[in-house]
Amino acid sequence: MAAMILTRLPGVSTDYPENRNIANSYAAFPLIGVLVAACAAIPAMALSLANIPDLAVVAVMLAVAALITGGLHEDGLADVADSLGGSDPAKRLLIMRDSRIGAFGVLALILVLVIQIACLADLLAEGMTTLMGGWLACAILSRAMMALQAWAFPPPDNSGFAHSVGRPDMRVMLISMGGGFVLALMLSGSLAIFIAAGCAAVATYGFGYLMNRHIGGVNGDGLGATQMISASIILMVMAAA
Repeated sequence: MAAMILTRLPGVSTDYPENRNIANSYAAFPLIGVLVAACAAIPAMALSLANIPDLAVVAVMLAVAALITGGLHEDGLADVADSLGGSDPAKRLLIMRDSRIGAFGVLALILVLVIQIACLADLLAEGMTTLMGGWLACAILSRAMMALQAWAFPPPDNSGFAHSVGRPDMRVMLISMGGGFVLALMLSGSLAIFIAAGCAAVATYGFGYLMNRHIGGVNGDGLGATQMISASIILMVMAAA
């Protein structure tokens, strides 16, 4: 179910199973992070061995990750940014559900992707092992933050992705957060994970609070934006360590 929600991989069902608590799938979100990051890392390693410039290598890695997820998180970030033009919660939700992208959305995507590319290129300059550690940690923890966000704040209404999936209970949230932290620590081998996870958790809760004021809760777009924002913070911490 986690793969169905977070990826567009061939062969993965797109129909929610009946009589299943879909919200339990949040516990497996960090594992999907491992899958996405590992698949995106394969062409990056090949390009790096071919002496392709670092910026191009990490840009391709981000592009492959977006292809695997169907641009799900990027779309959420852009929609949230575009909603800043709305005068009230109802209009903001209407803007988020518009498939078109506006100036705020374009700017948000450009700025966040520039941050991620710059941090990943810095990690690659220190070696492929360092890049892979930071990249895997970012993919894992940022998806665990989606579970924290969904547990902490309700959806704004009774429609959309966040409502259809449901809210994880505390047990599921702790499994996602705890399991994601252990995985990130093991795969990165860096103690900076402690700082990265803490900073991302604070940012996640802060963003959720702002979304609650903005539209009355955190919807699917807000969860996608949570992943992009927390991923950027994690990468900045890892690059600075």
